[in-house]
Amino acid sequence: MIDYRERPVDPNALRDTAESDENDSGQSGTVVKEKVRCGDETCKCVSGDAADMHGPYQYRYYREDRTMTSEYLGKPS
Repeated sequence: MIDYRERPVDPNALRDTAESDENDSGQSGTVVKEKVRCGDETCKCVSGDAADMHGPYQYRYYREDRTMTSEYLGKPS
């Protein structure tokens, strides 16, 4: 999960349901709900079927220097 969160993000892959947001430190970004694969090779999410993926979870995407970065925000309430 940590590797997933720290990887660069393709800005074209952001979903249409994104919302603009600003965190407590004033840094702006876009909040997106996503389903993810856990990376456990024995888990059913590895099949790639969206119905078997985990989530949805919320992530905030923002630019840090020239890199798109994601921040895990947790499950939506």
